Amino acid sequence: MRVLLLMLAGLLALALWLRHDNLALSRSLATANQVASEQKKALAALSQQLSLSQQMARANENAQVRLRESLAAAGEERANREAAIGRLLNENEALRRWYTAQLPDAVRRLHVRTACASAAHCLQRLPEGEFLPDAGKQSNH
Repeated sequence: MRVLLLMLAGLLALALWLRHDNLALSRSLATANQVASEQKKALAALSQQLSLSQQMARANENAQVRLRESLAAAGEERANREAAIGRLLNENEALRRWYTAQLPDAVRRLHVRTACASAAHCLQRLPEGEFLPDAGKQSNH
């Protein structure tokens, strides 16, 4: 009978130890599943960011191509205009005199800019969409 009680106590201790071990493993499995779930979410977010950045890169490349084409077209247009001005100057003596004449003082004063107190103050004076000539350079007109 003692042997039976000892065996029963041993089996009970083994069952308790296995239950404890099973609970620890269950907790570890739950933690591992939670970490895996968080990693899946992070991976999905990173994948979405990657696809978005690739779309932006493609859009930027397309915009650069369009800008290069626009720049080339503007260069061709500028060359055509310069050629037309050259032809007109060669054809018309009065136009040639007008083109090479000095601008009146009132017009020249419009091209002279006063000093700026700060960079922000200068930016406020710039007209939108128009480039101002360099104040230090003489006008071609």
